[in-house]
Amino acid sequence: MTRPVDIGEAARRIGVSAAALRMYEKRGLMPEALRSANGYRQYAEEHLQRARLVRRARRMGLSLAQIAQAMGRDGERACLQRLLRAHVERLEREARRIARVQRHLKRWLDDTGR
Repeated sequence: MTRPVDIGEAARRIGVSAAALRMYEKRGLMPEALRSANGYRQYAEEHLQRARLVRRARRMGLSLAQIAQAMGRDGERACLQRLLRAHVERLEREARRIARVQRHLKRWLDDTGR
């Protein structure tokens, strides 16, 4: 087992700010941090893994509320998979819509160039 790290090191390893880690903790997206004798937050590997999952979900466009909903249920992995599938479907619909708009705009451009 690796030694817990302070908030600055945890934030650096995950690629988020210390404020983001505190917010994840406050919103229940990750377990409460351990505390050192002087009261500073200390993050174990389980905290880092959870924070990485949250960061990854955020980068994929999920809101913190969606992530919290998925993580707060029993059968967390299955719920998260359903949430991710639904998000993929929304993105695919949006991509199809954008492709249609692009085709129409290109036709319009072609028509105006004559």
